[in-house]
Amino acid sequence: MKVKDSISWNVMISGYAMHGDAISAIEIFEEMEEQTNIKPNSLTFLSLLSACAHSGLVEEGKRLFGKMKQHSVRPNLKHYACLVDVLGRSGSLLEAEELVLSMPICPDGGIWGALLGACKIHDDFITGIRIAKQAIKTDPKNDGYYIVLSDMYSSIGKWKESERAREMMKEQGIEKTTGWSFV
Repeated sequence: MKVKDSISWNVMISGYAMHGDAISAIEIFEEMEEQTNIKPNSLTFLSLLSACAHSGLVEEGKRLFGKMKQHSVRPNLKHYACLVDVLGRSGSLLEAEELVLSMPICPDGGIWGALLGACKIHDDFITGIRIAKQAIKTDPKNDGYYIVLSDMYSSIGKWKESERAREMMKEQGIEKTTGWSFV
């Protein structure tokens, strides 16, 4: 390719990211920074952060998130969700929670859900219960949050609280979404 524009750079970065090669995605990004006048955009950083999350590159993810300001890219909810995912997958749940609580924009259900999923994966039920309550405040009609909250209470032997979470769901008129699959 004779002339590379921001689209071609982003395609290369996101291609490596989607195929699990975070190191190559970061190398292409650094090449773009060093050898061109092309500025990375929101999509560039979204691809890089996603690659870091799926490759366990916590420090690199935090570094790249910090570089967004340098390139005048304002983080949106998707960028924050990716960084929460980076931290959550690594087990840095309290750091992820601190990030969410300090965000300059209101976290949505996706961000709380990413953090809640990480709590479940890492069996951190105490943090998970706190996060589930925040998630319910943000998205009170999401049946999954009540179910996870109930399950987490059950996991630590708090049966009354588990039942209360299910009752809250009923009081809100929320029914558990029926699962289905193809065989």
